[in-house]
Amino acid sequence: ITFHKNGNIFVADWNNHRIQIFSGEGEYVGMFGEKGSLDSQLSYPRSLSVDSDGNIIVADAGNKLIKIFSPDGKFLRKIGGQGSFTYPIHCVQCDRYLIVSDRDEHCIKVFNDNGNFQYKFGKQGGGDGEFNNPYCLSVNKSGHLMVCDSGNNRIQVFELNGKFVGKFGTQGSNLGEFDYPQSVAVLSNGRIVVCEWYSHRIQILE
Repeated sequence: ITFHKNGNIFVADWNNHRIQIFSGEGEYVGMFGEKGSLDSQLSYPRSLSVDSDGNIIVADAGNKLIKIFSPDGKFLRKIGGQGSFTYPIHCVQCDRYLIVSDRDEHCIKVFNDNGNFQYKFGKQGGGDGEFNNPYCLSVNKSGHLMVCDSGNNRIQVFELNGKFVGKFGTQGSNLGEFDYPQSVAVLSNGRIVVCEWYSHRIQILE
């Protein structure tokens, strides 16, 4: 899900190949998308974010594209194309760059605001700066990129140029441990919220 400054909540309805829109109180507002490969269509949309213009960035995983829609669901443009992505999970904007986690290539890919590829970082593995199925992304108060390194049961932190800054978490079910963390968010007070798939829980960390 992602929250829009207009007060609406956008939900990636993955198996229905659509984005649903609700008010902040949970009332249904509308939807866009349907299964297909046309610009206005989606195939297993995995994650959402909002860009600096208030448009909705959709990781259209099944079509191996990043698509950008207006808040009322009008298709605006797409990023990617032949061979650009294997399975894009999430895309966030930071400093006019678009940062994409490509799960099946175990790396992070960076594009400029025009959608032109700039660079990528990471490879499959368990070392610092390596990934095993990277999922959702978030940018913290320091301007660092936080990556859910799901298969390695940790969160890794990077500068936008891909320089490794730090990491936290390890495999387990105790507090501060993770079991396939899928998404991470930063609250207004700076605390970090992590959603774990296999542990069926949300953890909040300082």
